[in-house]
Amino acid sequence: MDVDKLNPHPKNRYFFDDIDGEPWVAFLESIKTSGVIEPIIVSAPDLTIVSGHQRVRACQKLGIKQVAVEERSYESEDEILKQLIETNIRQRGVGNTNAVKLGRCIKELERIYGIKNGRPEKVAHNEPVVTQDDLAEQLDVSKAQLKRYKSLTDLIPELQDAVQSGQITATT
Repeated sequence: MDVDKLNPHPKNRYFFDDIDGEPWVAFLESIKTSGVIEPIIVSAPDLTIVSGHQRVRACQKLGIKQVAVEERSYESEDEILKQLIETNIRQRGVGNTNAVKLGRCIKELERIYGIKNGRPEKVAHNEPVVTQDDLAEQLDVSKAQLKRYKSLTDLIPELQDAVQSGQITATT
C-alpha cells in the first residue's frame, strides 16, 4: 500500500515520542538494508496506523513509497488504543519510553481494563480479569514502579515538561 495513504493515530504522539538520536539512525539503516519486515497494522476502513508509526516515518524519510499493510477490524476505539499502547511498549521496552508518557499509557490501560484501586471495577462477560499486579507484570516493572510512573501524570505541566526534557529525573 502507498505509505502516504496511511494515517497516524491521533493519540500516538500523546503516548509515545518519535525515536531519535543513534537509535533512529540505526533504525533507518535497518529499514534501508533489510526493508520493513513486519507489516504496518492499520484499522479498517480508515487506514489509521495502530502499529508501525516509526516504520512509516522511516519509509517516508528514505523515500520508500510502498509498504506491507495488514488491515484489521476493531470493535471499539478502546481495542485500538489497547493494541497501540501494548505493541509500542513491547517493541520499545519500558526503559526506552518517556516516563511521563509511560504513566499516561499505564493510566489508559487501567481505564481500558477497568482497574480501580488495583482491581478491576467491572468485568465484561468472558473477558479475562486484569489487575494492577497483572499489568505491572505485563510491563515487567514492580507494582511500586507502576504507581511511580502514574504519579508523574499528576505533576503540574511545568514539572512534567522538566521530566520529559531531562532537566529533572523521573525519580526526583
